[in-house]
Amino acid sequence: MITVAEINDIDQLDNFRLAWHALLGKTKGATFAHSPEWLEHYWEHFGQGLKLRVLLITLGNKVIGIVPLVVKPVTTKLGTIRVLTYPLDGWGAYYGQIGSNPAATMVTAIRHIHGSKRDWDLIDLRYIDQDGHDHKRTANALRSVGFQGSEAIWKQLPLVNTQETNWTSYLASRSSETQHIIKSAEQVISAKGHVAFYRSQMEDPTAPGWNPRWDLWAHFEQMDFRFGNQTTIAGGDFSNQRKLAFLREIHGPAVRAGRARIDALFIKNSLVACAYGLQHAAGTDYLALGRQEDAPRESVTYLITRMIQESIHEQEHSLNLALLGTELAGIWKNEERKSYRCSHFPIMVPRSQLFRINRWISQPAQKQKSSQATTTRKPALNVKNETDQDATIEITSDAPQDWLSENNKHSKGNRPGFRIVG
Repeated sequence: MITVAEINDIDQLDNFRLAWHALLGKTKGATFAHSPEWLEHYWEHFGQGLKLRVLLITLGNKVIGIVPLVVKPVTTKLGTIRVLTYPLDGWGAYYGQIGSNPAATMVTAIRHIHGSKRDWDLIDLRYIDQDGHDHKRTANALRSVGFQGSEAIWKQLPLVNTQETNWTSYLASRSSETQHIIKSAEQVISAKGHVAFYRSQMEDPTAPGWNPRWDLWAHFEQMDFRFGNQTTIAGGDFSNQRKLAFLREIHGPAVRAGRARIDALFIKNSLVACAYGLQHAAGTDYLALGRQEDAPRESVTYLITRMIQESIHEQEHSLNLALLGTELAGIWKNEERKSYRCSHFPIMVPRSQLFRINRWISQPAQKQKSSQATTTRKPALNVKNETDQDATIEITSDAPQDWLSENNKHSKGNRPGFRIVG
């Protein structure tokens, strides 16, 4: 018999950690955000005022699925609405149930929500990979109990597909203006002196000398996280200090899970720009990108160029820069995907119905804007063939010695190896 156990106390998660991790290995599209460690740190930093509702779907004495949910008070023009949703808050592209039985898990979870006391005014399950792993299971689960299961696009995701291209073809697909920006950045940065790009290798945490790169973090946290008018840290409207504190907390567990990535740009052995991301089977979601305040603006463009080149070389599926802001991600994208939301607006909650009407009114404008963006044509390109590597970038197996000696006071243990690419 399938039953549901609901957890409302974050401290109880530890009792189910082994079962949770066992299910993660069977979950299609799983990311680090699906882990219990993510939820624990999310709750510590952003859980104030929220109610935890983690649903454990069990068959006999075995947990076969998990649906992490929170009830979150959301301030709108219509007042504060209690929203039952996923605990992601802009830190990733996709989210959903955990386990190898997605249909049974979602239907059982929604039936439990339907049969329990309502502590929410609106169900709004966002970040659904409807075109990929979900296949309308979430919408069908909502409808199976009489909920509306209204579907809508939540986010347009401008991605960099790095698996089905090479650098020459990718560069040729950029607008002439973007090509000029990339070339100018290379000229400006190369003129500054010796340049090196580093992509950290996250080693086995049980190996001697394992280090999650806290020496880089000490400088990363002091950087400028702005690009134009946008902040280049994911995670919504919280302060940069608060969001960086959260990233610092999840970094250790993410490294141990083999999910963390640090990309860094050095000029004359000094760290000038750095990007932090979480890896998963479909690519890497970048959560923060910063540069030293005295570093040229072109260092961001140069860093992203090297990130894309290395990911193409590694045949990684994709890079997701969308979480850092559309202004930054827009010029690099060569593919666009969508994440969806599935919602239910209870008839007996007038404020929820007003919210539903307001959303329905705003949809036509969004569709028209999307249609216009789709039909926009890129200008004709005239691109010369260029090599994928820049000869001005050092290719070596060791980190700059000056960096190691000057910043040894920030290091916690021996420095692990780096893969350094041009």
